[in-house]
Amino acid sequence: MASSSDTMLIDLPLSTYDGQSSPSIDGNMAEASCTTKTKIGGQGLERYFNDFKEYIRGEQQGKTSAICALCKEMVWHVKNVTSNYSRHLQRKHKPEFDVWTASVKAQSSVDKNGKQPTLLDTLSTPPRLSRYGTIHPRQLELSEMIFRDLIIELDLPLSILEKPAFVRPMSIVDPKFRVPSRRLLTCDYLPKLYDQLIMKLKKICSSTQFVSLTFDAWTDRRMRAFYAVTVHYVDQAGQSKSHLLAFNPLSGKISVVSRLSVYTITMSSHRHIGSHSGENLLAEYERVTTSFGIESKVVRLITDNASNNLSAFGQLLLPGFEPYFAHEDDEDVSDDDTEDADRNAADKGDDNDDESEITSGNEFVRLPCFVHTLQLVVHDGLKDGSSIRSAVAKVAQTAKLTHKSIPAAEKLQDIKMSTPQAVPTRWNSQFLTVSKTLDVPNAVLSELLTEQKRSELLLSTKDTAILREFVSVFTLSAEATTRTQIEKDVSISLVGPSIIGIYFDLENEGKSCKYTGALCKALIISLQQRFGGLLINLELPVDTSLKRRSTFSLFSDELFLIAPFLDGQFRLKWITQSGLSQDIKDRLCHKIKRLVAEAALKLNDSKVQDVTTDDMNCEVTSTTTTVTTNAMSSKIKDTLDSSPMRKRKSLFSYCQTAQTPSKKRRSSVMEEIDEEIMLFLKDPRDDTRLIFDKSEHFPYLYRLALRVFSVPATSAPAERIFSRSGLLMRPHRSRLSKKMLSTLTMIKCNLDLLK
Repeated sequence: MASSSDTMLIDLPLSTYDGQSSPSIDGNMAEASCTTKTKIGGQGLERYFNDFKEYIRGEQQGKTSAICALCKEMVWHVKNVTSNYSRHLQRKHKPEFDVWTASVKAQSSVDKNGKQPTLLDTLSTPPRLSRYGTIHPRQLELSEMIFRDLIIELDLPLSILEKPAFVRPMSIVDPKFRVPSRRLLTCDYLPKLYDQLIMKLKKICSSTQFVSLTFDAWTDRRMRAFYAVTVHYVDQAGQSKSHLLAFNPLSGKISVVSRLSVYTITMSSHRHIGSHSGENLLAEYERVTTSFGIESKVVRLITDNASNNLSAFGQLLLPGFEPYFAHEDDEDVSDDDTEDADRNAADKGDDNDDESEITSGNEFVRLPCFVHTLQLVVHDGLKDGSSIRSAVAKVAQTAKLTHKSIPAAEKLQDIKMSTPQAVPTRWNSQFLTVSKTLDVPNAVLSELLTEQKRSELLLSTKDTAILREFVSVFTLSAEATTRTQIEKDVSISLVGPSIIGIYFDLENEGKSCKYTGALCKALIISLQQRFGGLLINLELPVDTSLKRRSTFSLFSDELFLIAPFLDGQFRLKWITQSGLSQDIKDRLCHKIKRLVAEAALKLNDSKVQDVTTDDMNCEVTSTTTTVTTNAMSSKIKDTLDSSPMRKRKSLFSYCQTAQTPSKKRRSSVMEEIDEEIMLFLKDPRDDTRLIFDKSEHFPYLYRLALRVFSVPATSAPAERIFSRSGLLMRPHRSRLSKKMLSTLTMIKCNLDLLK
């Protein structure tokens, strides 16, 4: 072995030297200040090394040295690190290294089994554990689960990805899984998923023959305006489908948003607001329809009714329900002021001329929301509801008591009954509260109020009679409101039967009711003002001296007569079973069958391209017109037959197959349609899906049903979009940008397309 002054190799070269030699013990080493240590680390290396020193001053400060007990070589290292010493054993003394390694592992096993593992040990990732790659199937599966199930379905914030309380459980689920960063989700995964969704929506729109749209506006918690467009269609199997087509920010003030329904479908500017804003809203609608290629496929556009709809119907309360919502009101507005505001709003919304609506041929594209219009009727009638105010107020206070008092709620639970919570913006929820409260036995209700020392709320015999009349008057209106808003079901066919049923029911109630006669009369007048066009088509009397509201002419759309006929549960029964006279019933049945036949023929003409010009331009409006058309067609045919026609020359004419016969003439098509109508009326099955289940028997009516049933009766689908978006925009997530809220809402409402 070389002397201490000779050079020697060490395992980790130090920058102070050339990496090949070590300083002599007698030179600088002697001058350096050092301390002698007894342990080298904590794993028993001191058994194989002597003279372990740590240098605290001089050129060797921060270094350590030791002399190998086996070969007497000096080994150097930096302070607090021992890898050079274990490496020296591995290279120079392999048997001793193996013994030392085994002892270290044995000691580690004893220490681990001798104490309870900490929570940190349990949650920590094993050392040197390989993680999934970004395209690993398991990594993609868990990442998709986090986004779809937690962030979209459960409405959890995006910041959850950065929370240790979320990262730790995911490491237990799969230690190899890497929780994606928030930036990766928002900048990569989310945009790709959104683009994928848009492509699927465009594919659906391109493959669908007929679509209808609902258009509405909404403001979030930060008073930022958005508009929503939903698309509706019927697939080949007869299933009603709907998707969110667009949910985009809308610039402008809230007053502009409240008038969205008017200016979106208005061709000319209005005096209430600048034409620039109206043109912008119309441009947004046209941009959506153009981007999805459905401009020529739109059957109807459903919007709310009044231009001031938000202010007019922020709260629609039954007379006497004001105290029920007293704890929720921040402002004290008198009933008179509210009525004046509603009246002004209604007048402004009804000043629009019908001719300003978007039209397609001779048809109105825009239709009003049936539920909103019916709500206007209820609102008009309740203005004359002074006779019911006192009794309804007692019921409202009683219902509120059962929601606030535990003993009162428990007493109702004992008899398995309850009073539903009323909502200030939904009159039918308040109606349901009154109805359910009346169902409680009088003895139980009296005992409950007596125990609560609220005997002033006890219902007298007159109060009970008034309330029962009130419930009877509004029962059909409440049912129509509920049934026409059912998701994924045909609703346009319910409008005509609902209106004729409500009309005759109000007439009967007005004759038999003792206390609510004036209420029934007010409701009938409002029906004539708002649904007058439909009532006239049904040959019901309409007072010409009444002011016509903006929806009067829109409900004259023949679609409201055709749709019930195509619905297997109605057909003509809603006419034949009504209170109309027999003569009117006969005329209406003939009229509806003619309208259906003409609509089916017109739809067939739009499909056939090789009919004559006269047939293409002909509009069949009566039996006389049909006969005239057939005569003209025969005359044209005779002229063509009598004129000399030379066959065009062509090569290889002997190889050409025989040409298919020309398309059927309109007269024969009309005969087939009439035969379909006759067979359809004779079919014993009462089901809305009858035409779709037997589409091969009714091909013309089937195609007409695809078009007509694509129209929803209400704009409720758009309002459901706002409810779902409101879940995303909760108070603790108010920092969501408009773009992010729009994207998340689109994906949340169309998640079924991505499964």
